[in-house]
Amino acid sequence: MKQLKYFLILLIASFISCSDSSGDSNNNEPDVAKTFLVSSYLRGNFYNRGLISSAQLNACTDIICVGAVLTENGDLEYDTFDLFNGEGVTTYKELITAIKGELTGNTTLRLGISGGDYWKNMIASQTAVDNFVQTVKSTISQLQLNGVDLDFEWAENETEYTNYSAAIVALSEVLADDLIFSVTLDPVSYKISDSAISAVTYISLQCYGPSPVRFSYDNYVSSINNLISYGIPADKLVPGIPFYGVTADDSKQTVAYSELVKSNLITSASVNEVIYNGASYVFNGVDMVMKKTEYANSQGYYGVMSWSLGTDTEYSSKWSLLKAIKTSLE
Repeated sequence: MKQLKYFLILLIASFISCSDSSGDSNNNEPDVAKTFLVSSYLRGNFYNRGLISSAQLNACTDIICVGAVLTENGDLEYDTFDLFNGEGVTTYKELITAIKGELTGNTTLRLGISGGDYWKNMIASQTAVDNFVQTVKSTISQLQLNGVDLDFEWAENETEYTNYSAAIVALSEVLADDLIFSVTLDPVSYKISDSAISAVTYISLQCYGPSPVRFSYDNYVSSINNLISYGIPADKLVPGIPFYGVTADDSKQTVAYSELVKSNLITSASVNEVIYNGASYVFNGVDMVMKKTEYANSQGYYGVMSWSLGTDTEYSSKWSLLKAIKTSLE
């Protein structure tokens, strides 16, 4: 009997030792595939034009489908999409169905709601807010989505922040715990309440234009630090990375990164500024995207997001920005 007890003790100790040594062999690094969000926004017209491949969709861990727009009374209206060469999807529901058909792994797919022209009026009305939260809840259920992202641009005063924060909390209270709920903020518009911060899964930060100053690494870091100083936890932050370029003179002209690649202007991973159609455009090249992603990962942020999936170049290309994000996490 004593020998049996001794054998069992050795067996348990051996199991614990193997578990510990397994952790040591990975240097206790987190499993990036499970813990670091790689999210991107997707637009229907870009999908129809064949600018978004299955490889890109499945390289993301999270996709936000934009195209739902808020109305003044809290309802949702949806964009319609143009067919390309007679093919594609025309409705938001069709877009969701098409994307689901291409996903092969655990990529989450979410409702992306833009504030439109009336969101400030909506959040000022309790009746409209009550309608809004129920509309979002039922839409997620009907379309079988994994959550929602709010992109309401932008709160400008204390009243608007208070109303927006209350609407965020109200929505969180009707959503199931397993759904992903994010809100998008800006480096100059981020002062939602503590209760609103607690209510969301994460907060994404638009660390990009159309102002060219937002594209730099230093501004990226300082913008993030401002939110952390305000009180937003680092592990709830998802900084944004641009997949497009803007005019360096701050005239707010934009160009898809894929267009720069197609024009043979990207000749090095370190290039972040080129002359396109006679004007200087700044963007984030492969090295910059990797540097920003590595910083976000090293600081324990929730992940990174990009705007937008359809403006990157092909995933098979060495210039792919999405591939740069994924590579930097390997």
